Amino acid sequence: MDDPEGVEVAAFRPADALLFLPFVWQLGLAPWANGVTWRPLDLPFPMVWQMAGIVFATFVLALRYWLDRKS
Repeated sequence: MDDPEGVEVAAFRPADALLFLPFVWQLGLAPWANGVTWRPLDLPFPMVWQMAGIVFATFVLALRYWLDRKS
């Protein structure tokens, strides 16, 4: 199937791989996080892990945006 004229198809760049990190954080490491008994600030560790994951994902997206603007 041909692309319409005037439409650019973006190729996968190495910086795009950064976008997989939040998924690895949330899905790949969840079994480990569920097994931790430590309760920081008297909160269940998996809850703290999810909150830290939101901050981590924000930093990853900011880094990806910065790399995209730089190139």
